[in-house]
Amino acid sequence: MPHSKSQIVIAIAGWIALAAVAPQAFAAGESAPVQPATEKSVAPQTETKGDLPPGVLAKNRWMEITRADWDHAISGLPENMRWEFATSPKRVQDILNNLLLVKTLAAQARADGVQPEAVDQPRRSAEDRRPVNPDQAFANAELRHLAAESAKAFDADKAGFEKKAREIYTVDVDKYKLPEQRVFSDIAVSIATHGDDGAKARAAEARAKIAAGGDWNAITREYSDDPTTKDKGGKLPPMSDSQLPPDIKDGLLALKRPGDISEPLKTDVAWHIARLDAIDPPRTQSFDEVKGSIMEKLRARYIAAQRTLRFTEINRDPTLKVNQAAVDALVNRVDANGKPIPPEAPAAPAGSAPAK
Repeated sequence: MPHSKSQIVIAIAGWIALAAVAPQAFAAGESAPVQPATEKSVAPQTETKGDLPPGVLAKNRWMEITRADWDHAISGLPENMRWEFATSPKRVQDILNNLLLVKTLAAQARADGVQPEAVDQPRRSAEDRRPVNPDQAFANAELRHLAAESAKAFDADKAGFEKKAREIYTVDVDKYKLPEQRVFSDIAVSIATHGDDGAKARAAEARAKIAAGGDWNAITREYSDDPTTKDKGGKLPPMSDSQLPPDIKDGLLALKRPGDISEPLKTDVAWHIARLDAIDPPRTQSFDEVKGSIMEKLRARYIAAQRTLRFTEINRDPTLKVNQAAVDALVNRVDANGKPIPPEAPAAPAGSAPAK
């Protein structure tokens, strides 16, 4: 029974995680036009050289990729899916690019003295019976090491990045405007714990105690079932009108003055008693308020850029040699009807006598 492309991609997805986010170094030979137009091969970015042994698909100053590496990479597929998988030049190309990245990163980890930790071990499905490839763990460790070093470099130039953060804030200051916001405190009585009628009655009891002059904080600790707020007087973060829970929004907006307390309000999970604490007018956040979030984004962007740079250096390494004939031979060619096309016989040497 033929397998869908999605089934094949899911089965091999773990092997193309890196190649999907990196420049491409390999180009695999085209199959017949039965493949979708989106699966055209990408032009190689390195000079293809033919002075490699037949069993070596590619080699750089760090490592070499062999036919055995390819066989191991696709061994995670059911045997009856492997031939069909290799009819796509794009899928062959992705596997080879992933092997290039993984094996090179693993070699660099060993050169850097980086050792894998438990977090670096490849995640395997229960159905994947292949032996664990240590190169993947070393590659993951090298990427983790690279991220740590990139973070240190970012922190070492904190002043420079803070200047960049201020430029970002200044250029797009309108992005940091806040609409009018309301601040509420909340007593939430769980329906799952007390039942609907019980939760409603308990919320009404809490409100009656507050209306009689009881201490809000003490009553919140006694009646609220929200573990994140009950010991903080039920204090909630500021919310704009659009952020209010839709099912109790009207009841909350009915509170007009700080100190106003709602009647019991029902959501899907609880009955609530809300108190309006403040109405904050629209304003623009200061740079100091948003600097932390801008710096976090810059830091993440810098670390990601260093990772991409490493991938680019690997794919454009001038020492990379590709055995293009052997790479092209990995692609199983099919005709317009999806039937296998036998590999072409090698051309006879010039001047040789015809076979009899």
